[in-house]
Amino acid sequence: MALLKQAVRAANLVPPMGLLRNLAPAACRTLSTPALRNAEVQKNVSPVAASTVLGEPLGKRNAGVSVLGCAIAMVAVGGCAQGIGQLFAALVVGMARNPSMKEDLFTYTLIGMGFLEFLAIVVILIAGLLLYSE
Repeated sequence: MALLKQAVRAANLVPPMGLLRNLAPAACRTLSTPALRNAEVQKNVSPVAASTVLGEPLGKRNAGVSVLGCAIAMVAVGGCAQGIGQLFAALVVGMARNPSMKEDLFTYTLIGMGFLEFLAIVVILIAGLLLYSE
């Protein structure tokens, strides 16, 4: 009996057939196809249903979303700073354990710092793209 009640409840949640007929072309598209629809489908589809179609290009993104994406990307710059700190801490420990390897350890530290700085620059560029793209 409970299963029958669930089936009736689910049947009541299904939208009317006219709406399904209008959404069918958009719902059957793949994500790789361009989001071009003919004029009759654009007229008949409700604004709520039209905004949920997958693959449709965004009209305009809110400014808060781009700032939030930029802030999340900038967290990685803090990780790069932490990595540089750990790199030089390991240099100090290595020089304390074996002072004769001082020049080699410093060379390896500078190479590692170059990689970390490159990563930080890439993250800053991606954050800028997120902030200023539409």
